[in-house]
Amino acid sequence: MISMLCGEVVHMTNSQITLMVSGVGYLVHVPTGTEHQLACGQEVTIYTRLISREDSMDLYGFLDPRQREIFALLLNVSGVGPKTALNIVSCIEPSRFLDEVVCENVAYLSTLPGIGKKSAQRIVLELKERIAKQYKVEGRVKGGNMLEDAVSALVALGYSENVARSAAGIIQADNVEDLIRRSLKELM
Repeated sequence: MISMLCGEVVHMTNSQITLMVSGVGYLVHVPTGTEHQLACGQEVTIYTRLISREDSMDLYGFLDPRQREIFALLLNVSGVGPKTALNIVSCIEPSRFLDEVVCENVAYLSTLPGIGKKSAQRIVLELKERIAKQYKVEGRVKGGNMLEDAVSALVALGYSENVARSAAGIIQADNVEDLIRRSLKELM
């Protein structure tokens, strides 16, 4: 398996780079936004994951090794393939993602590209224990009570449950009051 490449960026698009390593050009699929952090001619280290299939061998690369770890975790979830996993890694902050999975924040996970409510529940079901053990991440509040309390409060203020859940689900806070306050700002 190819775990890491160090070389010169010779070509870039928004989702791929060509990395020249000792005279060999490797086509590497990268998260969207990586092109803003790199320039052609730049020497870079890319942490990679090789996906081998019957008809292709694709190399996925990340500037941050934690992104590669989350990508690998997502590949273990049934129904999540490399393209969906790469899209998810493109728009998350690794620590927050790990925390939200352990906290069973299905509302937040449902906002990720290519992930609906059932897929979000599957991610929680299949990854929660593994993440909690491997990364020693603990949920903010057992059973998601903080999110449910905030959603209830927002509904009482006149917002629909879907709107309230979407707003509160993307916000990280230490207590219910702070979550409600930040959710209200998000809704304004």
